[in-house]
Amino acid sequence: MPLKSPEQALSRRLIADPAVALLVATRIYPVIAPASASLPFVTWRRSGVQRQATLGGPMGMPEVLLAVDIYAVTYEAVRDIADRVRACLDGCGGVLSGSVLVENVTLENEADGFAQLAGGDIPPVYSVTQTYSILWQET
Repeated sequence: MPLKSPEQALSRRLIADPAVALLVATRIYPVIAPASASLPFVTWRRSGVQRQATLGGPMGMPEVLLAVDIYAVTYEAVRDIADRVRACLDGCGGVLSGSVLVENVTLENEADGFAQLAGGDIPPVYSVTQTYSILWQET
């Protein structure tokens, strides 16, 4: 049974977006990419959850923090993909993946960087990390 989570619904949205798919196809992975993944690719992970609480228990909508990491061989390529990912996710909402109700997705932070992928003899690659805040309805 597939997970009912906003981050998985947003990854499906990225895969379905023609502008993103043009550059990364379906190379969008949860947490880590397989060692066989070719560049460029995207990973996503839940980096936190904030919940409002009262003495009676949880209230309101949970806020999920989603980290999206983008990797490419050149700086221009990683920035292009990051721009397309941002255009796809920032401000989106509604019923995603048929059953996940996302109220709002907001880009909170974006940072350029580099990473040394598996195998120390491989040159470093460029990266962009985007952090999104997702308000969603748990059911």
